[in-house]
Parts: sequence; C-alpha cells; structure tokens
Amino acid sequence: MNTNHAPVDANKKNVPERKVHIRFYWLHCCFTLLFLPQIVVAEKPVPILLDTDISSDCDDAGALAVLHALADQGKANILAVVTNIKCPANASAAAVDGINTYYGRGEIPIGTDKDGVRFRPIGPSSFTAALRDEFRHNTPSDNECPDAIDVCRKVLASQPDHSVVYCSVGALSNMEDLLRSEPDQHSSLTGEELIKKKVRLTVIMGGGFPRTTSPETNLWLDPTAAVTVANHWPGQIIWQGYEVGRAIISGAELKKTASNNPVRRAYELRPFHGGKAIDQGKPSHDQAAVLLAVLGTQPEYWTVISNGRVVINSDGHSVWNTDRKRSHRYVKIKGDPQKLVDVIEKLMSQVPARL
Repeated sequence: MNTNHAPVDANKKNVPERKVHIRFYWLHCCFTLLFLPQIVVAEKPVPILLDTDISSDCDDAGALAVLHALADQGKANILAVVTNIKCPANASAAAVDGINTYYGRGEIPIGTDKDGVRFRPIGPSSFTAALRDEFRHNTPSDNECPDAIDVCRKVLASQPDHSVVYCSVGALSNMEDLLRSEPDQHSSLTGEELIKKKVRLTVIMGGGFPRTTSPETNLWLDPTAAVTVANHWPGQIIWQGYEVGRAIISGAELKKTASNNPVRRAYELRPFHGGKAIDQGKPSHDQAAVLLAVLGTQPEYWTVISNGRVVINSDGHSVWNTDRKRSHRYVKIKGDPQKLVDVIEKLMSQVPARL
C-alpha cells in the first residue's frame, strides 16, 4: 500500500467539467447582455406635425404618401396636418383628408390657415378640388375647419416634452403665428415657450444653400414670416434648400399603383413640362423633407453642414452665414441622388397597410 498517495477528493473529479459549464454560462450572459438592448428597446415612432401648402403642388401629396408609408412601417406617428396657404377652392383640408383616409388614418386632426391675404396671389390648385370630389373624406371646406394654430397648440400641449418633430413644407406663416401665439385653453405657455418645451427638432423645406440667386418660393410667399422664423424660432432646425428636391425626380412609379390612389390622381392632374407630373415625375422637395424629419440625417444619403446660421432677407433670399453659430444646419445630397429617388419612389408606391 502506498501510504504517500493522498486520498482522492471525489468532488475534484468534476472540476474540468465545472469550469466548462461556468465558462459557457458567462459567455451566454455576455451574449445576452450584448444583444438585449436590440431585443427589448424598439425604436418608437417619430411623432410628427406636418405643415403643408398642399394646394400649390403635388409633391405635398407625395410627402403625405411617404409619411403614411413610414407610419405603416412603425417609424412615424402623424399627430396632425395643417395647411399654410389658403386654397382658392377651399379644398386643401379635404384633399389632405382624402389621402389620410385612403391610408386608413382619417382620424388625423387637420387645421387650415385662414389668413390668405398675407400671401401673394396664386392660381387655383390643379388637383385639390378633384381630390375633394372624387375621394372619400369627412372634412368640411377650409373655412369651416379648425384653425391651424389652434390645432398646433392643442397637439403640442398633449405631447411629452422634447418629443415632437415639426416639419414645414410650405410658407412659414403658421410657424410665425405659432411662435407669437398667446396662452389659451390648451396651454398656459406662450407659443415660444410651448415650442421650446415640446418640439425636439424642426425641419424646414425652404431657401437655397449656401445662398440663393433668386428667392425660393416657400420663403417668397411670406418673407416676413420667414425672417421671423429664421431669427427667433427656438431649438434645432434642419434646413433643406430647393437644390435638394430639384435633384430628386420622383412620381412616375405612381402609374403602377391603384387607380383609386388620391396621390396618383394628384400627379395625374398636375401639369408639368408640357405633360403631367406622373409622366416623368417631378422634383421631390417635400418628400425629401419628410424623410429627414422621420429618419434623420442618414449618413449614406446626406452631408450635414453646421457651425453657422441661416439668414433670410426681406424679399425672401437666403444665405448660410458663418459669422456666428446657431442651432441651424442644412443638408446636401451625398453621392448619387438616384439613391434617394429609389427610396422615395418605393415609399410613395407602397400599398397602404390599412386597406
């Protein structure tokens, strides 16, 4: 008998196996912790308020199509739509509601601008009356709709602090009126205070950068309002100039959508370059702005210029000025615009989820 041989501890027989199990347990924990945020924390839909001059052009209808498609994907929550130009046919709200209803969201609040005399004269819309008459909706004439500023204040007051994205794709008159609005039944805050408290980001389709050689339409329609907004609107603003949308031609793919699609109808009726907008498509100013508002400045599509401010003069000219920094940025298309064309066409042609 070998008295020098120490007794074997039965528990030690399982030490290598126990180490394997422990290592596996810690690897499992690390893997779970690494991927848990992606599993548990889903991106919330972006709460967005759209301010549109839909009676002036069909890219506003296209912007609504893009916005509803993003909402169907769970990326956007459309809080309200307000119009910022008085439609000669009194049909802008009905046109908006016809599109909203087509996408299954006829409950979205709509407000209209009542102060049409502030704008330079524009001709009748080529499509708002047709959308009112040919498509299902339950909205009265623009004159009978709630006021745009009342809708904006009510919606903003109901939202969590620093959550809303305000997207303007027309004249800036509603923005000026909201900025100067007084406390009311919806909020004890002034307009400026309400914007500071509730709006996380503002996206404006307007102007041209780094400078314009002639006034861009959205600023030209109400230069006083544009100056006020550029100088006094609080918080982060992303400006998208006309040169962006001009490079993104979309709308031709709408020919492949259903004949009862009101956005398709708007493009069928809107004259453009001797034909109709649906024939070859047209610039996508407002669709691009909606993309920015919901998806942000995605680096594969956009170059962002910061460390400066937008200056607008009294006749609607805009310039990017680097004399001092404000919470302003503007965007340029990165690379081939066709990438954005493909994204917008796909979203505009997406079949509504609530059909």
